[in-house]
Order: sequence, then structure tokens, then C-alpha cells
Amino acid sequence: MNKIFGRKKVGLALGSGAARGVAHIGVLKVLEKYKIPVDFIAGTSIGSVIGALYCLDQDAKKIEQEALNINWKTLIDLTLPKSGLIKGDKIENFLREKLKNKKFKDLKIPFFVSAVDIENNQEIIFQKGDVAKAIRASISLPGIFVPVVNNERILVDGGLIDPLPVKILKKEGADIIIAVNVSSIKEEKPILNEESTISEKTKKMPKIPNILLKSFQILEAEGSRAILEKTNADLIITPDLKNINSIDLDKVEDLIKSGEEAAEKSLSELKKLTKPNFFQKFFKR
Repeated sequence: MNKIFGRKKVGLALGSGAARGVAHIGVLKVLEKYKIPVDFIAGTSIGSVIGALYCLDQDAKKIEQEALNINWKTLIDLTLPKSGLIKGDKIENFLREKLKNKKFKDLKIPFFVSAVDIENNQEIIFQKGDVAKAIRASISLPGIFVPVVNNERILVDGGLIDPLPVKILKKEGADIIIAVNVSSIKEEKPILNEESTISEKTKKMPKIPNILLKSFQILEAEGSRAILEKTNADLIITPDLKNINSIDLDKVEDLIKSGEEAAEKSLSELKKLTKPNFFQKFFKR
């Protein structure tokens, strides 16, 4: 019915990528600037954070200011490394405050959050209840954040299974799906015929959080690539983030700009996809 007598419904998938996900804000700014409608949003990990804030007020510039002014270090509550390095209470409280204690039903745009039941290797899609709690589960990078317990499930970052949540949008009725991929990394050719050597030369080893984040970045990139090869996404927006890592929280302006530039490059296709059909124009007369 929507396809014949009204405009097509647009679903927006905001993928995982840790700090790189700040680029989602730039994409949202462009969509808002050119009045491109968004009817559903699905988010994984950082995509769930940005998506929730947008579904609350539909104000990308407000989210941009928040991102520029956040002191990220104040949101880190280190704990004894039993199940994770960061307890996560501070960031959950921060999110609950910014989201005004809203539940999914209170948001202006239907919103879906992906997390993973790590015991059953099963994706969990949140569509109701407390938004901040769902996001806290979705951002729980294994080894970094303490997992979240919800309904007797132990939940971790949704990016483990679904780094780019497209399927749920199709299932919920989106006619057009726009996917924003912020986990893409350059794929290097394999090095063949390498020689193993006994050497006393040493290279400075990265710290545990850096190793975990970089490893997860690689997993997400591979996962997103696999999803995009199979998915029916109508448009894929991939910001140029080759010089930005998952932990570069000091590059907020660059990240947002990259998102804007990528969306602007896709603008003609965006407008074409979301162009009102004949019947919608006719009935508006």
C-alpha cells in the first residue's frame, strides 16, 4: 500500500565500529538537512547509541554538540578484570539521563537494538522496555565491558553477530533500506612464504584494551562485509575512515565530517530512492 499510494518507508541501519560510529552523526545531519525521511532505525553497538539519541529528538546537530562536549574519560568506571575491564554503570546512567529515562514506545521513530546472548550464540533484538539498558547491552564489547544480564541472558555487543542490522528493518516493513557501514577497513593481501625467526629484537606491545578493540574491529569489518554481500540494502554509505581507529575518541570532528562527506556523495541516489511517487504527488494537490 505504501508503495502505491504513499511514499516508501525508509529504514536506516547504523552499524557498529566503536569510536568510528560517531560518523553516523554526519550521515544523520545530511539526511535531516535535505529532509530525507527515516521511518525506522536499527542500531548495533555505537550505532544503537547514535540511533537512540536521534529517535528521541530527531535533531542531529544536538547530538553533534553532545559528542563534541563529552569528556569520555569520565564515563569509564574500571573494575577488577573478572568479566570485563569497565563496569559500565557510568555510561548507562549517562545514557539514561540523555534519553530522559525513555522507553522504546516513547521514541519518535520505531527503534531496534541488537545484542548477543553469548551463552546461546543468539541475536537478541530489543524493541520494548528501557532504551538505556538495551544500549548498554549492545555496546558491551567482550573483554572491555562487563556483560549485561537481562531476562536471565548474558548479553554482549551486537556486533559479534550483526554488525550492520539490516534484516530487522526489512522484517518490520521498510521498503527502502539505507545501511551505514563504519567498520570497513582496508583488506591487505596475504603475506606468503614468511620465515619464522628466533630474534632478540622486540617491538612495543599494545595494551590489552587496544588489542581487544583492534581485534573486534577486524571481526566487525569482516562481518559487515559478509552481511553486505548478502543483504538487500538499497544504499550503502561507507564513510572514509581509513586513518581513524576504533579508539580515536579525540577525532569527533573528523568522524562527523567523514559521515557528512559520504552522505553528500550519496545524495543523488538518496533523493532518487526516496522520491515521492505519482500517487503521493497527485493526492497532495
